[in-house]
Amino acid sequence: MARTELAVLIGVGLLALTCLVVCGVYVYWCSDGYRARKRRTDAQPDGARQPRRNHPPFSETEAIMGTQLSHRCKTSLYRVMFGHSHEESIVFLMAASREAAQKRATDALSVIHGIATEEVYLYNLSSFRELIENGVSEDEDTRIFELAWKGPNVSAWAEHPLFLTDDPSLMGKWAELYADLARELATIAINRARG
Repeated sequence: MARTELAVLIGVGLLALTCLVVCGVYVYWCSDGYRARKRRTDAQPDGARQPRRNHPPFSETEAIMGTQLSHRCKTSLYRVMFGHSHEESIVFLMAASREAAQKRATDALSVIHGIATEEVYLYNLSSFRELIENGVSEDEDTRIFELAWKGPNVSAWAEHPLFLTDDPSLMGKWAELYADLARELATIAINRARG
């Protein structure tokens, strides 16, 4: 029994680690710094090398901060719930206003699910600011993924959300959150196995 739990724990840990690495690489490839380096490298003639620059080391706070949501997320992100065929989905998208978010989500979900726009049932449309104000997590950016609370603790997180945006900071934050949740689950399973 303990070996089975340990095998499951190792599997969950490896899956979380793989997900974190893949998302980290994706976020790196989407970063402005990578794109700028790539443009400089592509623009150089063969054999020409630029001198190396000394970059100051990261400060201790920068190293611990983790993924930060982009300015675009903080100014135009919306989260909405979508109900269809007894299923519920959480959808994240960017829009200039609440009305634009409603229309964009309706149009996109209509196409994705192959249903008429009149059949798209959306509810709990919330802006980034509303999600931050209603959340309880210490890391304010993770509050956008909170769905339910028990007192001061989060009891449910957004699972398998649909991202109707390619903002790498949003996806990186979600991957970071689920890596942390997987780590907590692994720690609980290890402590239970040690008994």
